[in-house]
This record gives sequence, C-alpha cells and structure tokens, in this order.
Amino acid sequence: MSTEELTERVSAWVEEYRWSGDPAAILDATAGRDAAALWRAVRGVDLDTAPPALEALFLRACRALGRLHYWRHRESAGDRRQAELARALVCLEAVADDHHAVPPELHPLVGRFTDPDAQAEAADALLAASARLPDPAVLDAAILLMTPAVRAVPRRDPRRGVRLSHLCLALRRRHERDGAAADLDAAVAAGEEAADIADGRGEPAPAAWAHLAAAYRCRHRLRGRAGDLRRAVALLERRLAVTGADVTALAELAGACRQRYEQTGDPAHIERAVALADQAVQCAGDQPGAALLVSLGGALLLRYERTGAWPDLCRAADLSERALSALPPDHPDRGAHLAAAASVLLKRHEHSRSPQDVRAAVDLYEQALATLPDDDRARPGLLRGLAGALHQRHLSTGGDADLDRAVTLAGWVLAAVPPGHPDRAAVTMEVAAVHLTRHAHTGVLADLARAIDLAGPVLAAGGPPPWLSTLGDAYRQRHGVTGDLADLDRAIALGERAVAGTDVGLAARQVRLATAYWRRDRERHLDREDDPGREGDPGRGSDLDREGDLDRGSDLDRAVEVATRAVAGTPADHAERPGRLSLLAELRLDRFRRGGAPGDADEAVHLGELALATAPAGHPGRARFIATVCAAHLERDAGLVDPDRLRDLAAGDTGALGSAPLDRLAADHAAGSLALAAGDAPLAVRLLDRAVALLPSAAPREAGWADQQHRLGRQAGLVGDAVAAHCAAGDPAGAVEVAELGRGVLLASQATTRVDPGLAERGPHLAARFAWVCERLNAPDFPADERRRWWADHDALLAEIRRVPGLEGFLAAPRLADLRPAVEGGYAVLVNPSRHRGDAVIVPPDAPPWQVELPALRLSDVDARVSRLLGAFERRASPARLVRDVLNWLDEAVVGPVLAALPATEAAPCRVWWLPTGPLGLLPLHAAGAAPDVLVSSYVPSLRALRAARARPATTRREHLTVALPHTPGLADLPAAAREAAALGGTVLTGERATAGRVVPAIEAATWAHFACHGVLDPVSQAGSGLRLFDRTLRLPEVGGLRLAEAELAYLSACSTANHGLRYADEVLHLASAFQLAGFRHVVASLWPLDDGTALKAARAFYRGLPDAPVADGAATVLHRVTRQLRAANPDRPDLWAPLIHSGP
Repeated sequence: MSTEELTERVSAWVEEYRWSGDPAAILDATAGRDAAALWRAVRGVDLDTAPPALEALFLRACRALGRLHYWRHRESAGDRRQAELARALVCLEAVADDHHAVPPELHPLVGRFTDPDAQAEAADALLAASARLPDPAVLDAAILLMTPAVRAVPRRDPRRGVRLSHLCLALRRRHERDGAAADLDAAVAAGEEAADIADGRGEPAPAAWAHLAAAYRCRHRLRGRAGDLRRAVALLERRLAVTGADVTALAELAGACRQRYEQTGDPAHIERAVALADQAVQCAGDQPGAALLVSLGGALLLRYERTGAWPDLCRAADLSERALSALPPDHPDRGAHLAAAASVLLKRHEHSRSPQDVRAAVDLYEQALATLPDDDRARPGLLRGLAGALHQRHLSTGGDADLDRAVTLAGWVLAAVPPGHPDRAAVTMEVAAVHLTRHAHTGVLADLARAIDLAGPVLAAGGPPPWLSTLGDAYRQRHGVTGDLADLDRAIALGERAVAGTDVGLAARQVRLATAYWRRDRERHLDREDDPGREGDPGRGSDLDREGDLDRGSDLDRAVEVATRAVAGTPADHAERPGRLSLLAELRLDRFRRGGAPGDADEAVHLGELALATAPAGHPGRARFIATVCAAHLERDAGLVDPDRLRDLAAGDTGALGSAPLDRLAADHAAGSLALAAGDAPLAVRLLDRAVALLPSAAPREAGWADQQHRLGRQAGLVGDAVAAHCAAGDPAGAVEVAELGRGVLLASQATTRVDPGLAERGPHLAARFAWVCERLNAPDFPADERRRWWADHDALLAEIRRVPGLEGFLAAPRLADLRPAVEGGYAVLVNPSRHRGDAVIVPPDAPPWQVELPALRLSDVDARVSRLLGAFERRASPARLVRDVLNWLDEAVVGPVLAALPATEAAPCRVWWLPTGPLGLLPLHAAGAAPDVLVSSYVPSLRALRAARARPATTRREHLTVALPHTPGLADLPAAAREAAALGGTVLTGERATAGRVVPAIEAATWAHFACHGVLDPVSQAGSGLRLFDRTLRLPEVGGLRLAEAELAYLSACSTANHGLRYADEVLHLASAFQLAGFRHVVASLWPLDDGTALKAARAFYRGLPDAPVADGAATVLHRVTRQLRAANPDRPDLWAPLIHSGP
C-alpha cells in the first residue's frame, strides 16, 4: 500500500472516531497495522534529499499520523499512553509551524507557544518510560522536548543544569541504541555544561557527574581515547566522595577501573576494580542484583587472565550462576548476563578442557542471541562471543562444522565493526586466529594466507603479547609450507616480544616461541647436513655424527630454555600441561640426537612418560604423546625397549575421541618403528599398516593439490617403514600392497574422480551423476567448503555404485592378485630404503613375489646422495663425477643384488618396471651397473597406475602437437628447441604462440605431445611445478585435471620433469605422473636438467626409432636404445646419457 493510501486510511480512522466517539475505531488491530505501516514510511523519508512532492506527502502523513496517535494516547493508559504520546509528538513536530495541526492539549509541548517547564516535565516522564518501553519513539520524544527546554533557561539557572544532565543521559542512551557518534558528543557537551553549572554554584552534583561519566566511558569504548576514561574516573571519584559507600557509585567506579586496566594493563586498576565491585556486592546485602554479580565476576575474570589464580575463576563462575538464577526470564538484560556467564565458562574450559564447559558456553551464547531482535546493536558482540565459543569447542572436539561456523560468524562480526573502532583490531585478530586453526586442521593454505593478511597490518605498529604470538605462530606455520627462513625469523622476533607479559597466557606464548626456535634450529641443521658443496665421501652423514654437532649457543638450547619455563609456569592441573611436557620431551630428544648428553635422552623419556601419565583417557593429544614416548624410547633404547612397555604403548588410546587423524597416524608410525627396531615384526606390521590406512584422511580432499601434498609430505618415511616391517616379517606380498596403499595417495584420490567405462555400461545414470560430481571435484581452485560437500556426494554415490552387481570393487584399493597382470612380459621391482633395513621385492605377472635383502641400502645413504646430486645441478657445477659415484653405489646397493635375483632368461634384455620408494625415486636405477645392457627399464608411480595405463583403449589416430620455446621471458634460451620442433611436424606452437590459452586446447585435441621448453621445479610445493610456457607456468594440477580419452605419448624434453623433490617423495608428484593421470599411456621425462644439444639428439633418435603408427607401445625399448647410444657417445658423462626415463606399459 502506498504512503498516500495509508495516509487516507489513517485520516479515515480518526474521522470515524471523532464522529462516533467509539475508541475501537482507532484502537483496533487494523488501525494499529495501518498506523505502524505509515510510521515506517514517514521515518524512512530524508527531507534533505526529498523532492517537493514527497515532502508535501510527508507533511500530510505526519499530520494524520500525529493526530491518530494523539487520540490513541487519550484513550490509553499506563505505558501505552506514554508510547502513543511519544509518537504523536515526533510526528507533529514536523508540522509544528501550523498551529491548527497540533491539538490544543499539546500546544505547551509542540509548536509556537510551548511551555519549557511543561516540556521538561514531559521529557522527564518519557525518559523514565524509555528504560521500560522498547519503542524508540519514547526516547526520541524525550530528547525532542528536553532540547528546547534547556535552551529556554538562562545559563546559570539551576534548572538548566538538571535538564542538561537529563539530556546527557538521553543522548547517551540513544547513541547506545543507534550508534550515532554525534549523539555521544552532544551528550558529553551537555553533561560538561551541567557539571560546570553545579561547580559554579559550589553545589555537588552526583547525578550529573554519573551521567557525564557514563557518556565518557561510552565514548572511550567508541574511540579509545585515554583522556575520556581519565575524566570518567575523576567524575566517579568525586561522586563516591559525596555519596559514600553507595552501591551504584561503587559499581560504576569499578567498571571504569576495569576499562582502564583493559586499556593500560596496569595491575593496580584491576585490583581496585575487584575491590570496588566486591564492596558493591557486600553493600547490596543478601540479594545483590544480577548486574552487580556480573560486574564482580567480570573483574575477577580479568584478574584471573593476568595472574592465573584459579580461585578467581571459580568465584567468577559461581557469581555468574547466581546472577542467572536471580534474573527473571523476561529481563531486558538477560542476553548480556547469559553472554557474561558464557565467557566465564570459556575461560574455565581453557584451563580444564572440560567439554561440558565449552558445550554450555555455546548453548548460553545461543540463548543470549535468541533474546535479541535481528537488528539489535548488541548482536555483533554476542556473535563474536559465539564464534569464540565454537572455535574453542572445535579445539576440544575436532568438529568441522563448529570451525566453519566460527569462521563465518567471525567474518560477519568483522564486517559489522567499522574501521577506526577500538574493537576492530581485536576482532580482526580473532578472525585471524580462527583461520589459523582451520589451516592447522585442514591444511588449506588459503586460511593461512588469510590469517597473515589480517593480522599483519593490525600489528604493524605493535600490539598486546597474545596478538604478537598469534601472528608469530602464523609465520611459523607458513615456514612449514614454504620453507622460507625469513618467516621463522619473523616468528621468533614476534615471539620474543610476546613473552614479555606476565598474564595467564604467558606459558602458551612461550610454547609457540620455543616451537619457532626449534623449527629454525632444525632448518639450519638440515642445511648443514644437506650442503651439497661439502667435500669428502658422498656417504658422509649416513649416520648422525653426535660429536661436536651441537652448537651450545643454538636456537635449540633457547627452545629448551623457553619450553622449560613454560612447563614450570603451567599449573599441575592445567589441561595443557601434558602437551607442554611432551613438547619439552621432543626438544630434549632432538638435542640428544644432535650431540646432546645422555641425560637429554633420559629426560626425554621421563618427560614423555609424564605427559602420557598426566593426560586423562580421551585427551585429544594422547595419541601425539604416545608418538613422543615411542620416539624417545627408540632413540635411547633402540631394540632394547622393555617388551611389556612396548605392548602397552602399542595398545595406547590412539583412537581417543578428538585425536586428529594425523596424531593417530603419528602414534601408530612411532610405535610401529619402535616395534620394528625391537624385532617384533608382526606388531610392527599391524601398527604401520594401520598408520598407512590413515594416510588418505591426512590429506584434505576438499582442498587443492598444494594443500593435500603439504599434509602428506609431513608423513615422510612412513611407507618405507611399513614396507620394511612386511619384509622383516617375510611378507613380500604385504610389502607391495602397503606400498600401493601408501604411495601416490594424492594421485589415487584424483584417479577416483575418473569415470570407469564399465560403469557407463552397467549403470549409465550412475555414470552420468558420478561424472557430474567428478567434474566439480576436478575444477581447480574450488572453494574448500563446496569441495567438501562434493566429496560427501562423491562418497555416497560411490557406495551406491558398489551395490550394483559386477561393480562391487569399483575404485576400491586393489589386491596384489589383481595387480600382477599389469607387469605382463616382465617384472615389477619395488625398492625400499628405510632407517631399519633395505629391501627389494620382485613381482612377476603369474607367481607370488619374492624379496631381496639389500644390506647396503639405508634411507640416510639415499638422502645424502640425492641432496648432493640435486645440489650439483642446482649450482650448475660439473656433475659427471658425482653421477658416476652415485651409479657405482646404486649398482652395489641395489641393482647388482636385484639383477642376481631376477630369473635367468635367454631373451635379453629383461623388461622391468621400477617402483622406488621415498627419495630413491630421484636416482637413476636404470643406468646403474649392467642395467642399461640387460634391462629395458620403466618407472611407474604404482602398479595401479601401470594397470590403468594398460587398460586404456589404444588410440586409432596420431595427431602430433609440438610446443617449443627457444626463448622464454626471464629464462635461459634453448636454441635446440626450434630444431626439435622443425623435425617433428604436426601442430606446432612456438614462441609467443605457446601460451597456456592455446596449449591446453591443443593438448586435448592431440594424441602425441612433445614439449621442448623449460620445466619449473618448485622445491617447496610440487603443485607449483610445471612446464614454463611463454605467458606462464602450466602447473601440475592443471595437467592432472585434464581427461584425455585418446592420449598416447607425452615426451617432456624439459628440465627435471620426473623430479618429485625430497619433500613429497612418496607422493611421486611430478610432470610425468601428472601427464599419466591426464590420460597419456606413455611418458618420457627427465630426472635432472637436460643439456640442450643432448635433448635434441635424444628426441630425434627416439622418434626415428618409433614406427609410424598411432600407438607407442615400443617407447620403452626405443628409449633404452637411445640411452645406450648416448652412453656410447659420452661414456664418461652419465649426466648426459642417464637422465631420460620412461613411464608406462
């Protein structure tokens, strides 16, 4: 209904009432609805911008509505009478110049002939009513009347001071309702004048001082000006001196002192706040009001945060319970008191980790929100509290929904706090903290970046210790992803500043600082161990040299010192004490590993056992503590650990509710390694198999490749230990199966989003739905929450597909019996170095596998040689001698024993598919010893990948694509790339035409693809590696996300296209595996940077050796011949002839 129509209806109701005299005409529900609708309409008009026609309509509406509310006021009683009068006054003020528009009874209040005394009297009545009535018009009308009533009184008239004081109160309340800063400034001005009038007369004015102090406190909350708060305290001090031990005066001064403590951190202010609030409660007698109890509880809570005094926290909790029990269900302040009680419970939860406390806190915040309308200005504060409670509940229970909701709510709160508001910095840090937690929980890197983007600007000029610690922890976590030591330096600098405080959170900040020092020390130690420039035996470092390795002034010593102080400062009953003991145990253990005294190992065992003993059943960190204890026993006792203790640790509560999959995985891994060292192979197999089974849950499938690989990279060594355990137990088949399950987890998860042809035949509708879901899962940069939802749909659909007859094993983890046919015509050789032993397992196509012990193969030897080899190529130093040394060692440690164990055959060479685990995949097994002469070698990420490549239908067409970049902006020229392109034909994209926008569609159209360009290896994140095109890098996830039905051969004549790096070795993530995932049956790639001229010769020889046919099933054999030809031409340069490898059937 239009404003004009509503105006006519309201006028009609008034006329009917005046004609009939029946109050129902203006008081019934229909008239009330019309009045409410017209009220909303006129309140939405801005006269400063309204056109003349709208202004005229506005005045007519105000006249009609004012008269209706006037008559309703006449016919009403009690509070409703006041509310109707208020609306009448607000409406008639707009037409006050028209004397006839205002009812005569209201002439003293509105219009040209007002009475200031009558206005002041009515304003006082309305001001008193506004505390009871929710209608905003009541307070607006009080201000409307009091403002002219003040102006009408002379400057020194005592009545002016009283009226100004009341106006101060009214304006401050309206600011609290609407948030208008102008109202608050006007309130302060009115209050100051009232106080000045009283001072000029030499009269005490406690009420005026109280109202002015409240306005100053409110403005301090808005703008954070210290002067406002000092003035408020001074006014309240004067008031208390006049009134004596008055309950209200004591409580308000206590609140002001509490604000001063929150601003300055001076302990004297919070001590005084507690004393004053306590005195106010005592003065109130046996039944103090809820507000007094909440005020004292809040002060005690702040003092607990500073001192950690448990009695303060307990008393605050008791006071909040008393306050709630004393509060009527319909009390207008019930929401605020519920929130105060929730905040106390959250603090108690932080100390005790009681799940009941955090659940109750969330419930109380939900109840508090339910008491407020959606547009209430107090809602953002309650939403902020609820976000914090949900954050804490996630930390207690691990619930994903709580964490996601906390992120959402915290974001809403931040959007509601304007820039420049004193609370904005604190809210920003809370949002950053919850994003940081979500990163730690899911591994999603976007959350880590968001946390740093939020916190960095806030702390550019410094901040309180907890905030500094949060940002420092964010930098520490980013270092874990990027490896950038500058981030660790920032984390430590911030951490040192953060431990300057003395509050209850000090120990937590000391833990973060100790962790940052530890991380930096480990990075520097690894740099020394892995320095490829060191001279001497390439096997040096295969066993840690304890003598002289530890720098006594190291970061590690500082970490131990700070962590020791954190443990000492943590109460014995604090929920975080077990975790801090465990951290100190890990630090002492690391120091023992690197040259520390035996006492470090003993102390590590003692501290770890103490942490485990003090962690109650169900503690979310219990699995992590078991991992620490097992690692300490492994270092100190090796194989001599007490068997009973080993069994106890193995049976520990690794599945405790709340233990993260990563923690359960770590516990099983550590306990399994300890069992393996102790000679209990069956127990080791059980534990390590369980750990490997948890690997898929360690990677957040809803995230992208970068996030998943980061999580999986932290499990380095697990697969090798599991394979070693099976070999120690004499179970080569189990060794192969656990390697299949644990290697290439990311690739396997991506492979489950490919639609199998058998599904389309047996269930076309299911196939279509599955393809649709997989399409979304394969989309790059999909939001994490949406991807999580699609994964849930994927899993439900997968279960439905497996109920279809004939599809029971659809995309299930395969058994060895199902995989052996993939090596038809040869053998698969799984080669596994671990810290415990070295083994190879030979898998024939039609018989059980057998194992070969490799006593000269250890993981530490592989690490040392890989580091030196990669370093030599990175420095562009002449690597020929180093490659020869590596080949000689590989022959002795691996290839020689494997060749001796392979069955003799008259048909030479023998076909072999290598499956090296860990960093061994970066070394050229195919080129060591007699292998180039007697073996045709290929490499595959897994037998599953080999089986999938064999199963793909052969293409019937040969469409060749060549991408060549002789010149790439910012990189060295590749002159031979142009000659490679000229020799191959087909579709050629070169130079400026070789952009990602052209190359990707061309790959999808081709069946053969040749790339003569730079490969980019990201040592931090393999997901950032790729092929460098003219405009940008074509990254691994983009390549792996392609689905190519007829792709046959990809030849990657680019640098290090088969180099998966050290960090994610067991994930076998490199360009070659990405092209295989995209659908190419055969891939030729390089282990290290190719010489430009050699790359040209190899490519020409390779293509000449292949038949002119659509399929490339002879690719491995042809590449074997090319390698031998290159070796014959450069016998002393294995760096030139050894890097090219083949992947595929």
